[in-house]
Amino acid sequence: MGISICDVSKAFSSFPAVKNVELEIPTGDFVALLGPSGSGKTTLLRMIAGLESLDSGKILFNGLDYTNKTVKERKVGFVFQHYALFRHMTIFENVAFGLKVRPRRNRPSKREIKEKVHELLRLVQLEHLVDRYPSQLSGGQRQRIALARALAVEPEVLLLDEPFGALDAKVRQELRHWLREIHQKLNITTVFVTHDQEEALEMADTIVVMNKGMVEQIGSPEEVYHHPANAFVYSFLGRVNEITGKALSETTLRVTDLEKGTVGYIRPHEIVLKKTSEGLGMLVEVVHIHSVGSTVRMQLKRRDTDDLYEAELTIETYKELGAVSKGDLLHAEFNNIVVFENEPGTSHSLQEQTKFTAAFN
Repeated sequence: MGISICDVSKAFSSFPAVKNVELEIPTGDFVALLGPSGSGKTTLLRMIAGLESLDSGKILFNGLDYTNKTVKERKVGFVFQHYALFRHMTIFENVAFGLKVRPRRNRPSKREIKEKVHELLRLVQLEHLVDRYPSQLSGGQRQRIALARALAVEPEVLLLDEPFGALDAKVRQELRHWLREIHQKLNITTVFVTHDQEEALEMADTIVVMNKGMVEQIGSPEEVYHHPANAFVYSFLGRVNEITGKALSETTLRVTDLEKGTVGYIRPHEIVLKKTSEGLGMLVEVVHIHSVGSTVRMQLKRRDTDDLYEAELTIETYKELGAVSKGDLLHAEFNNIVVFENEPGTSHSLQEQTKFTAAFN
């Protein structure tokens, strides 16, 4: 089912939770609503579900106006962060609940319900837990059961509100791959809310970056990461260093029309570290070294200004650099600093963004 969100707004008292949002979700798309707390992503999800009314605008399903339709009429499945399973019911009864409460004329037979529940439990790989209660399951298992229950009513749209937020990192990682596989099998239009950038980049076909109730950018994971529309998107999607003042003015392009207060941005992996200057690079002191799997992160302090930056190297690049310890001095080359057109203090004319190579003496 395709979803059209047309100039939708919603306020709570004087607080504008969602402001003039326009969004097209094609049938079968896997969409992530990504943003910080308070950005309006959950409110927008609840309006799609029919759990929240609109102040203005329309929501269309397959071109039909569903703005004032009830939750039942929308045929959506909703998965909450905290599972919302019935504690007094077995796993079988939880999954079967949506089928059993249908009006008698639409209700499947007991045999059909049993077959459907076991089919879904096989899909989520938990058929062996059919007679257990939610309290006897792990968090990851409970979230799978919550998804099975949402799928039982054969929804045309699946909505997930931070479904992995209450789980530990390892379980989240496993469930990401699993949910993506489920989506590919069933091809249900899926919208999920998350504030986890890695989760959105890994799972979604389309990412909608939200901030302060508005959409900042819509695009594929590759588009929003490599071609961010503004500084907020650039900063929110991944780790970033901010470059200001003297450090920003010392580019090889000698940009002279950057006003005071302009900010440049660079990702940690774009900082090149060397033990000798070779005529380029600022002198930095190694403040901290932290190895994370195949990645090494280094906190650096500029010697003349005490500005702090983070560099990120692969383990291979780190080994090629040679033995490095806390307190050592290195030379850092900053490549591909990004300055955005609409940032405060930026007076020069830019397209979406300007990149220039910085070489510090």
